[in-house]
Amino acid sequence: MDKRFLLDSNLISELSKPQPNANVLTNIQRFEPLCAISAITLQEALFGVELLPDGSRKNRLKEYVEIVKQKFDVIPYDATAAAYYAEVVAKCNKAGQPRPICDSQIAATALANDLILVTRNTKDFEPIAKITPLKLENWFET
Repeated sequence: MDKRFLLDSNLISELSKPQPNANVLTNIQRFEPLCAISAITLQEALFGVELLPDGSRKNRLKEYVEIVKQKFDVIPYDATAAAYYAEVVAKCNKAGQPRPICDSQIAATALANDLILVTRNTKDFEPIAKITPLKLENWFET
């Protein structure tokens, strides 16, 4: 089945909570087979876990990230995404709106694979969406 949605890091983080946002949970249950994460999102999750002190929370979140890797396809950051990244970041920088590297790479992955980027932080991606065909959804609100 083709993927349709690329989940940003904040959705993956939300799903690890004891009581995740009801709208997020409903949409994940509805669209799970159509969802994927980017290699950059996986990187951010793994990095966050590695920063934690050793203990039960770190172990629990390590296990959670492994479940995420099994549940969702991980879309690689490839040459096509790199080309989108270069174009988008250059345009944003020229417009005086530099973007964070990881967010730009996630957006580029969505663009390269024609996926809707699902994020709580739509405002962070709006400068990119204004100059590209990037599609955004916020499942925290709908």
